[in-house]
Amino acid sequence: MKENSESKSVPAREKKNLFFRRAHRVRSRADFAHIYGQGVRARGRHILLVATLSNHPAGARLGLSVGRKYSPSAVLRNQAKRVLREVFRHIRAELPAWDFIVIPLRAGKKLPPAELEEEWTSLIPKLAQKMNP
Repeated sequence: MKENSESKSVPAREKKNLFFRRAHRVRSRADFAHIYGQGVRARGRHILLVATLSNHPAGARLGLSVGRKYSPSAVLRNQAKRVLREVFRHIRAELPAWDFIVIPLRAGKKLPPAELEEEWTSLIPKLAQKMNP
């Protein structure tokens, strides 16, 4: 019987909180427009974060913007979205209650999850400083 490698690395108690539910997503066009219009930006090597304070009870929410500028290949754009969602699931508990839009940079490059996680958490203080000058 084949065992899932993920089940070995994450204890069952911690896995329970790693869902990416509908409440954790920025979905409506109005929400995206609000975040782009009112949000602050911070750029890293791999991602550009746009964030604004959230009044949503679910806490941190994620919106993804991966356009053809990133890659003309839908396969590569979808891979980038999967990696970004996975990183968000793992660090969501540590994030402030903000709405985030994440835009991957460096078209055609594979996004390393460990570096993305580190970069995302390092951009949070920059965003906080811009929100509260």
